Amino acid sequence: MLFNKKWKLKHAGKIEKTELSNKIKISPEIGQILQNRDIYTEKDAEIFMNPSLEYLRDPFLMKDMQKAVDRINLAMKNNEKICIYGDYDVDGVSSTSVLCLYFDSIDYPVDYYIPNRLEEGYGINEEAIRKIHEQDTNLIISVDCGITSLKEVELVNKLDMDIIITDHHEVQDEVPNAFAVINCKQEECNYPFKELCGCGVAFKLIQALTPKEIFKTTMYNYLEIVTLATICDIVPLKDENRIIVKNGLKLMKEGKNLGLKELIKVCGIESEKIGSSHIGFAIGPRINASGRLGFSYLGVQLFTTNDYSEAREIANLLEEKNNERQMIEAKMYHEAEEIIQSNDRYNKDKVLVIAKEGWQHGIIGIVASKLTEKYYKPTILLTIEDGEATGSARSIKGFSIFKSLTKCKDLLNKFGGHDQAAGLGIDADKVEDLANRINEIADYNLTDEDMVEIVNVEFELDEESANLDLVNELHKLEPFGLSNPNPRFVMRNLSIRDIRKIGKNQQHLKLSLEKNSIYDNIGFNMAYLKEGYNIGDKVDVLFQLDENNYMGNKKVQFLLKDIRLAHPKNASNDKISIELFSKIVPKDIHSLYTINDVDKNEYDLEVVKGNKDINIFEYIKEDTLIIANTINGFYRAISDIYLTEYEININYNIVEKINSKCGKVQLIFSPNIDKIDLKRYNNIILYDYLYNMREYLYLNENTDEDNFIIKYYNEIDLLYLKNIMDNIIPERDEFITVYKWALVNKKMQIKIVYIKKVFNLIPIKLFTILNVFRELSLLDFNIDYENEEIFISLLPKPDKKLNLDESMILNNLKKLKKEYLNSY
Repeated sequence: MLFNKKWKLKHAGKIEKTELSNKIKISPEIGQILQNRDIYTEKDAEIFMNPSLEYLRDPFLMKDMQKAVDRINLAMKNNEKICIYGDYDVDGVSSTSVLCLYFDSIDYPVDYYIPNRLEEGYGINEEAIRKIHEQDTNLIISVDCGITSLKEVELVNKLDMDIIITDHHEVQDEVPNAFAVINCKQEECNYPFKELCGCGVAFKLIQALTPKEIFKTTMYNYLEIVTLATICDIVPLKDENRIIVKNGLKLMKEGKNLGLKELIKVCGIESEKIGSSHIGFAIGPRINASGRLGFSYLGVQLFTTNDYSEAREIANLLEEKNNERQMIEAKMYHEAEEIIQSNDRYNKDKVLVIAKEGWQHGIIGIVASKLTEKYYKPTILLTIEDGEATGSARSIKGFSIFKSLTKCKDLLNKFGGHDQAAGLGIDADKVEDLANRINEIADYNLTDEDMVEIVNVEFELDEESANLDLVNELHKLEPFGLSNPNPRFVMRNLSIRDIRKIGKNQQHLKLSLEKNSIYDNIGFNMAYLKEGYNIGDKVDVLFQLDENNYMGNKKVQFLLKDIRLAHPKNASNDKISIELFSKIVPKDIHSLYTINDVDKNEYDLEVVKGNKDINIFEYIKEDTLIIANTINGFYRAISDIYLTEYEININYNIVEKINSKCGKVQLIFSPNIDKIDLKRYNNIILYDYLYNMREYLYLNENTDEDNFIIKYYNEIDLLYLKNIMDNIIPERDEFITVYKWALVNKKMQIKIVYIKKVFNLIPIKLFTILNVFRELSLLDFNIDYENEEIFISLLPKPDKKLNLDESMILNNLKKLKKEYLNSY
């Protein structure tokens, strides 16, 4: 596995103007992004870019909605006491806030209760219910929680209170015996859209409680807060969620909610430019931070206050709490990393289960998310206190952590959540049992391919299009989120001018990259990617397009999402390149074919001419053979293949024929052409010139009309091969230097990086010398690619005098060089 992420182009090849882009006057790039989202018509584009609030659905399609509305109206008629029971995250705080705003707008006083995350944990708890009962409450309305609270709801009933559950989390086998349960995911609920967040469900309750004509005006009192929750809860931004967020962001620029307006100021965001990324990465974390540290009520106070001074004071307090959260998070992340590095089981396990005493409950989910993102493994992070381990789980695509925990429920004290995120509690002495059980489940359900993250890329962005006009035009596609991700692009073959870690904890990565222009890149929380890259290396980057505005100077900036090597500056120090170097010198290198076997007068020399102007992605398909003879060609081929949907097999100097089709792309480095069963492949792509004319002749003679032979190279690639041939054949004094060293040292291991220093030879030439000496039984060697070391040992001195002219390898290389330099 070369990379832990696979980039997959949604569109490969040149970006062309479409009929849609002409009709609605957008750039070809925006038109292509719309097509990538299956939007082809003018009407669909209008609905996507300008979703109207008129399209909001009828809330009474939800199961139990009418029942809930009737009970709330009865409570208000009888002057009963109502308490809203929320949750401590952004969604729960927002849900509580909008219901408080609603009841305040109709002058009906209500209480609210949000559990302390550090003391009470997630969801409804019995102690809280008793406290609420002691305050003479008659009706509880839960928001963003309650769907798994079977025992707690029974206590509510026992205490002669009613409870209406509004929630959006996954429904387990049994639904609580509440007065009404509003959750689109429960059976027999006919609501056509199932992906609302908790605050979205609360918003629908408000819609149901409000007469239609009045709601057309009053819904703007809640829209900003529902937008915040929808973005931060990472629900799909389609259907009603898209309608809410698109219109909510517009409203947020005006700043109708006083508290949110002040928080936006504290974050340093220009309100007229606010977008979904600001909500997700700046505003949301500040609301979450207060809940994570046990101060969830601050968010509700902020969103419901009408006092400017109070709003400003709370916003500043939330900023302080966020700074405190960041410090705790950094420490916890460092400790979790130490645990991972100290135990080899985490290298093998497909699910990371990590527990430690003293970790703060509220921060665990963030750290679990970061570890999942870094290692692309489902992660369960637990803090141990008084014999119980409680915490959060985060998962990857294709692995439902909720369903997996369901299979472990006999071990658990409690759990709940979604496919991608969950909360749980377990006895501390059962944590290892959980780790073993859930990894058994993962081993059965997750393949090695599943453990490679697939990152969808819109297309390869050319330099001319990477401008501020496109940055501004991308705003038309907002809001971005699940189902409508912020567009990601690829640009390839850029040179690293500068690379460094930045940030208070050196956690971010900053790069300066150059092609024809220079681009600033920032990778948040990606400092770990720095290892293995050096100034001068050529890289491919995956990024989002952004604007950097520094002291009024605006320029394009790339928000880095991944980076990979396109070609190392110093290949002699690169692990993969060293391995490739060592494969170029097989014992029987092309000994069967020489230029003398080919009648040049009868052979069309046009056969060697290549063309790199074609769209290579049209030819990379299942059972395609790709041949590379240089390191440059190898890296270029890897870069191309890893932008397609196809899996890859990599072979070096293939020695056995492969007779069965496997549906993968086969990349072979520096092969003996006659060892390949050419007819089993659909397409054959040459990324470099072959070593001699005879190979071209063999290639043409052993393929039929069903095989496409694509020559994806040009004269520049010929220079790379000539350079190999110029450097691969040693001089006699270089043989003597190496042999004298072997006589002195007998047995020795050398770091490959020191080859140049020890022998004054580049690795590829040393490998030639060692292969020749092995052939002549003078010494032996082997290479440890993992540790980047070469082991050389002297063999017993032969009876006869050394004669380099007897080396088949050397003779064939000399012959090949002569042919090669004179043939083309």
